[in-house]
Formats: sequence, structure tokens, C-alpha cells
Amino acid sequence: MGEPVSYQSDMWRDRIDARKWVFGRADFAIAVLVLEAGLIVASAIATGMLYHLWGYGDYGDVSNFTVVGVVTALMFTVPIVFQDAYKFQDFQEGKRSAARTFLMWNYAFLCLAFIGLLTKTTGMFSRGWLVAFYMVGLVGVMVFDEAVARFLGMAMARGRIASRRIMLVGADEEIKRMTQAFETPQAGCRVVGVALLERPGDDLDATLAEAIDKARAIGVDDVIILTDWSRGDLIATIADKFTVLPVSIHLGASAVIGRFSDARVAHFGTASALSLTTPPLTHLQAVTKRAFDLVVASLALVLLAPLLIGVAVAIKRDSAGPVFFRQRRRRYNLREFRIWKFRTMTTLDDGDVIAQAQSGDVRVTRIGEFLRRSNIDELPQLFNVIMGEMSLVGPRPHAVAHDRIFETRIEKYRRRLNVRPGITGWAQVNGLRGPTETEGAMRERVEHDLYYIDNWSIALDLYVMAATVFSRKAFKNAL
Repeated sequence: MGEPVSYQSDMWRDRIDARKWVFGRADFAIAVLVLEAGLIVASAIATGMLYHLWGYGDYGDVSNFTVVGVVTALMFTVPIVFQDAYKFQDFQEGKRSAARTFLMWNYAFLCLAFIGLLTKTTGMFSRGWLVAFYMVGLVGVMVFDEAVARFLGMAMARGRIASRRIMLVGADEEIKRMTQAFETPQAGCRVVGVALLERPGDDLDATLAEAIDKARAIGVDDVIILTDWSRGDLIATIADKFTVLPVSIHLGASAVIGRFSDARVAHFGTASALSLTTPPLTHLQAVTKRAFDLVVASLALVLLAPLLIGVAVAIKRDSAGPVFFRQRRRRYNLREFRIWKFRTMTTLDDGDVIAQAQSGDVRVTRIGEFLRRSNIDELPQLFNVIMGEMSLVGPRPHAVAHDRIFETRIEKYRRRLNVRPGITGWAQVNGLRGPTETEGAMRERVEHDLYYIDNWSIALDLYVMAATVFSRKAFKNAL
């Protein structure tokens, strides 16, 4: 029958690890925190000294630069520490995104300005230096985070990051399946012990007692219970037994639950349920995004009014037909609306079959070619934003005829309209605009749209809007 509890000896691996430098997980987080804070302080000092040397012929008061750097570093790093976001998983899984860094950096500078107002010290510092520090520091922390992510990938592949030590408790087949999932270096975990349950003649209490002794002896970090979720009493018994260890106890995801990365426990009064998904935006987030859209769109229409009038005149003089092109599109929750665009073609197709514009398309007018390449043809959609049919940033809406084609071929295609469509979007600033001639091209666009939905923030919207204007990728494939 064999031993009910087994574990994989790490003595040979430990001997190898002893000969090379290995980062513990806690050490990694502390090192990244210290280095990032040091980088911010160094950026403040360097920009301050160079700015004063250039503007005033001396290095200025280094102590003042240091104080500002330290305060900024604290305002930037402390919230991240409280969010427990210096873990290596955050870098490994891409959670330390540029948009998140941008948001935290602006938060740090807002705190710095508030402190300056309270202490009446704003007049002590050059505005030019603060602008330089803001720009250099922002680029610095973004580059640093990217460098850490790349270093982490190489370090894990070479065994330089200490792996989490896992014990699996359950049936033999489930243990084998889960063990295979931990075989790659990128998993950052090693199965160092297993406890096989429910074999004929085994005593459950004795098996669990032996497993607990082994887990304590070999230094387990996590225990994963792998058994049928319908057997609540068994799961509760196993979990209760292992609470005598200072470890994290997890319930292995079933085949269904494993498909949902954000599954969590929800409470409804005294009842509990496992939430597989949630709406893409909370009510507060939706209100915030809508308010942002209204303010920016209204301001943009006022500022761009002369340009819009000039374009309208140019279109009328260039070719016969209306100034605007209206076409049926789908918005939030698959509701239809008519999009506003400057007319750029000689046709106004809006039927069940619509031919996408191609390079050198003879239907595109002379002024239309310029408008499409410069994205100016999309500006009338500011009216759609004000009417609540669109957002400034979101998945780009396609013609209804094209939606009907792709929603039958791409499983999660409709999910992209769980938020309002946008004038610009994450896919567009990553070079995925223009005609979708293949199903693969549309799949890639949908993947980017879903990434945006799952990672939305005002900071990400600001980043996308800025990239729409200044990034070359945003103009790629424009027709």
C-alpha cells in the first residue's frame, strides 16, 4: 500500500543552491522597495543639482533636494507597501503596469504639493526643477519596474529566486495534475511534500498528523487541499488540522473555478457564495468615468470648434455629400446607436454587408484620406460621448454587420461591450487599428480590449488619450 505521506527530498537542490546567490521572496520585496525609494531620492538630488548648475551656476541646497526626494519616495512607496504590491508576483503577472505607476506617481506629487501648502514651503523650490524632477522621476520608476520584471524572469529561470514550498493533500490523480502545473520555473513554486488520502485501510487522522509533522520538518509555505468541493466536511477537517502550522491553506480550484482568475467569496447577509465574475466597473467607477468623459468632451468641443467648422467646410468643397457620416454601431450591453464621424468616403454604407476601407481605396476622398490618417474624422464622436452613447476611451465600436460576423467566431467578442465603446482604445494605441482582414487580427484586438476592461483606471484612460496623440503606434494602419 505504501506510505500515506511522502515528500521530495531537497537535499541535492539545497546543496546546489548553497553555492549560488539566491533571493528569498521577502528579501526580494525589501530590495525592490529600497532600490525604488533610493532611485526617487537620487532623481530629486540629481535633477536639483543639474538644474541649479544650469540656471544659477551652483549646485543649490542639496539638503532641500534630499528632503523633497525622501518625502516623494515615502508618498510613492508607502501606499504600495500597504497594498502588498512589492511581491514578486506583481511584477511576474504584470500588475505593476505603466498606468498604475503613472497614477501612484501623480498621487505622490499631489501629496507633496499638499504638504508644501500646509508648511508654506512651496516658495523655497524652483518650479522648473520640480517639473524636471517629475518627468525624470516618472520615467525612472517606469523603467525601474520594467527592469525588475525582466530581471525577475531571468532570475527565476536560473533558480535565483527562492521557490514557495508546497504540500499537496488529496487524491493521487489530482496531485499529479497539480504537480505538473508547478513544473516550470516561472511558476515560482515547488511541490516538496504530498499527503495521499482515502486509500483503503488508511486512518485519516493518522495520515493528517503525519503530514503535519512532515510539513513542519521540511518547512512548507503553503498547503493545497485537492478534493471534491462537494465534500465540505472533509475539506473543513483537513483545513482545521493544518491550522496548527504557520502556513497558508488553499483549496485547489476545480476545472470550472480555475477558468476564472478573480473568483472570490461574496457574502449576502449571512449567506455566502463564490463569485466567479463581477461587473467590469463598480458603480462608483462608472460614475467617475462618466463625469470625466463629460467634462473632457465638453471642454474639447469648445476648444476644437474652429477646427471642426474648418473640416466641415473642407469636406463640402472637396466632394458632394453630407459633412457627417452616420452608421449603426453597438454600445454598452449590445444596444445600437448611430455614430458620428466626418464623411471620408463617397459611400455611406450601413447595410448587412459593409466593405471595409482598404489601402488605396478609390472610395476615400482627398480630404478623407488626411482625416483618416490624422484621426480627425473621429472627433464628432465627442457628441456621442456627451449623449452617453460612448466614452472617450474604450473598445472601438465596429459596424453592426461586422459585429454579427465576429461574434459567432470569437467566444468573448461580445464581452468587449460590457463597457461603453470609446473614441480611442488600448488596442488602437498598440497599433491594432484599421481593417480587420483576418479572424486572427480581430482576436488580437479583442484581447487588448478585454485587457483594458479588466485593468481600467482613470490613469489608464489618461495614458491612452496621450498615446493617441503622441504615439506613432496610434497612427499605424490608418486608412
